[in-house]
Amino acid sequence: MDAEKRRQIQAHARAIAALLYEGSDPEEIQTLSGIEKTVRHQLLAGLKR
Repeated sequence: MDAEKRRQIQAHARAIAALLYEGSDPEEIQTLSGIEKTVRHQLLAGLKR
């Protein structure tokens, strides 16, 4: 993978993370398991739409 593709992936991953963070309860994302549960819930909710 070239440097430009790696940069694009990192930029998109950061953008996705920011969107997921906006819809999160700050108390729920204090631990790795809380982050995982929150992200899983948001992704599954998005798939059901």
